[in-house]
Amino acid sequence: MQKKKKPSLLAVLVASVLTLSTTACVTSPKIEYVREIPAIAFPVFPPPNSVGYDEDTDTVSMPLWYWQKIAEYKIDVDAIEDYLDALREASR
Repeated sequence: MQKKKKPSLLAVLVASVLTLSTTACVTSPKIEYVREIPAIAFPVFPPPNSVGYDEDTDTVSMPLWYWQKIAEYKIDVDAIEDYLDALREASR
């Protein structure tokens, strides 16, 4: 029969401290999200002669850059609306 060896007090203390230090709740710093207000650039409209309407097919044709400007404008407006909604929610 083997004799059971009692762990030393120092070993128990070190094991306890290491266990507590790895499992202890540590408060993490609050992350502040910086919401930048995007700059709004109004689209530059093409001259009227570059926009065409075809009555047979009921379609409007415009330069590609015009449609890109409209898309960029819509994205900017949506971003600003989201930002303002977040400010309203934060102020409640």
